[in-house]
Amino acid sequence: MEAAAGHSAVHIGVESTPKRNAIVSAASRLFLDSGYGETSMDAIAAEAEVSKRTVYSYFPGKDALFEAVMTDLCESETGMSNADLPDDPADQVLPCVGRNFLKIISSDMVLTIFRIAASESARFPELGDTFYRAGPQRSIQNLAAYLRGRERAGELQIADPEMAAAQFLALVKSDYFVRLVLGVGPKPSEADVERVVSSAVQVFLRGYSRPAG
Repeated sequence: MEAAAGHSAVHIGVESTPKRNAIVSAASRLFLDSGYGETSMDAIAAEAEVSKRTVYSYFPGKDALFEAVMTDLCESETGMSNADLPDDPADQVLPCVGRNFLKIISSDMVLTIFRIAASESARFPELGDTFYRAGPQRSIQNLAAYLRGRERAGELQIADPEMAAAQFLALVKSDYFVRLVLGVGPKPSEADVERVVSSAVQVFLRGYSRPAG
């Protein structure tokens, strides 16, 4: 992993700046075109038209930059952060979560980045961990936080919110993601999305709704 001395953390929570956006956009293009292993921080700096020092002032290493690409991509695909889920009843919120999640995992960019992570993680162990943290783990943790709130509100009965969140997302994923990764099926249509998400919500609530009385 490439890293710069003196930097130990990504600038988490800082405001987006034109330079940061340029760096992330450049990294995204190069990762998609050349893969993770063949993309250097020097190449990213040149593509973004900034100095290498500027790149390292925002990102301590290539894995942190890959994580930023993943995070920005997920938020741009949904138009919202899962961390901002409203504290409304589950039958109102979960369909939105399901539609957003299926949209993310069906996007060409996410599919390409997943293939890169899967193919190169043997050579770059940090890559698989970074992909999991920025994608699946983040989605699970954000949904689990919402489910804890609904458990406290008395709507749901959930002993392990993170496991329940993973189960719901797996229901939504169905077999579409595997088929899309392998290139053996079309993207889900709007009707497909509604059908899959509706079924996932029904199954989930049947298992976790608190019994009346």
